[in-house]
Amino acid sequence: MNYIFDFDGTIVDSLEAFIAVFNKHVRDNKDPLTGDEIEKFRSMSSRKAIRYAGVRWWQVPKLLVRGIPDFKALLPSLQTFEGLPEVIRKLHKRGDKLFIITSNTNESVETFLKLHKLDEYFTGKDTAVGLFNKASHIRNMIKVYKLAKSETIYIGDETRDIRAAKLALVSSVSVTWGFNNVAILKKYKPTFLIHRPEDLLKIELQK
Repeated sequence: MNYIFDFDGTIVDSLEAFIAVFNKHVRDNKDPLTGDEIEKFRSMSSRKAIRYAGVRWWQVPKLLVRGIPDFKALLPSLQTFEGLPEVIRKLHKRGDKLFIITSNTNESVETFLKLHKLDEYFTGKDTAVGLFNKASHIRNMIKVYKLAKSETIYIGDETRDIRAAKLALVSSVSVTWGFNNVAILKKYKPTFLIHRPEDLLKIELQK
C-alpha cells in the first residue's frame, strides 16, 4: 500500500512551535493565544480558523515566509509522536511505500527526518505546497510514482487534509493526535479515523 503523510501534526509534534510563531508574527507577542482560543481553533476548519484569527487571505503566504526562520530555530527541540517511528519502520519493512506532502519547507522536513533517523524510509517528498492546494500535489505524486489510487491513502491531522484526499480520489486517514479535534474531523468524514500510530498498520482498503 502507499502511505502519503502530511508532516506537521502528523509526523512532527509542532503545535507549540506554531503557536509561538503565531504569537510573534500575528499577535506581535502582545496578546498571546489563550488555552480557550487554541481549543476553539482546534474545533474549526482551516479556512474558518484563519478568518477567526483575523488574518486576511493575502497575508497568509507572507506570514508563512516570515515564520520559516523561527520554525527552523525550534526544530531541534521538536519531537515526533510516541510510537510513530516504529510504525514507519514496520510499514517500510513490510514493503509499503511512504511519501510526504506538506506545506512546510524541504529543509525543515529533511532536517527533522534526519534528526530522528527517519529519512531513509520515504520514497518521495513534495514540500512547500500551498495550504489549500494539496489535492493537485497528491494527484501529481500518484502520476510521477505510478501509484494506484485504490492502494493509496493520504494521512493528515486537519480537515483540509480530508478534503484534499477526497478531491484527489484517494482514501483519507485522519489522526487525532494533531491539530484538529475529533469532533471536527468526524464532521468531515474521513475514510478512517485513528487514535494511535499503530492503527496505521491495521488499515485495509477495499479493492
